[in-house]
Amino acid sequence: MRNDKRAEMGVGTMIIFIAMVLVAAVAASVLISTANDVREQATQTGVDAIRGVSSGYDVQYVSADVADNQVQTLRVYLKTGAGSPEIDASKLVVSITDGTTSADLVCNDTNTVVTGDRIIMTISGLSADPGTAITLKILPQYGYATDLSLRVPDVLTPGTMFLR
Repeated sequence: MRNDKRAEMGVGTMIIFIAMVLVAAVAASVLISTANDVREQATQTGVDAIRGVSSGYDVQYVSADVADNQVQTLRVYLKTGAGSPEIDASKLVVSITDGTTSADLVCNDTNTVVTGDRIIMTISGLSADPGTAITLKILPQYGYATDLSLRVPDVLTPGTMFLR
């Protein structure tokens, strides 16, 4: 009888040990799953932060088409900022004001040309007189806005002029 009681205790101990191992395995899998979720979220947050800080444009120069002593068309030559990933020019919004009127433009294939990391944006339909202050705000889908202030020269010559 003594041997039987020892065997029963051994089997009971083994069952408790197996149950503890199973509970530990389940707890470990939950911890690993949670750690993976947190890692993925941290990676996405980092990507979003980098895109938000480094995505934007640098204005290289601005040219204007002049006719009838007025600026009729602006061509803004942009380059992506240092460290900036590719930016979808079709999601670009440009806010323009000349002091009296303002308009928001959404860029598309008809007014934007993309070559590599350079964008040529054409803004037509203007009638800016000499001495007019023009303000552009270029808003990409992600990243920082680019502000540009121009002043139309007091003396305009017909054809193409560089404003900046």
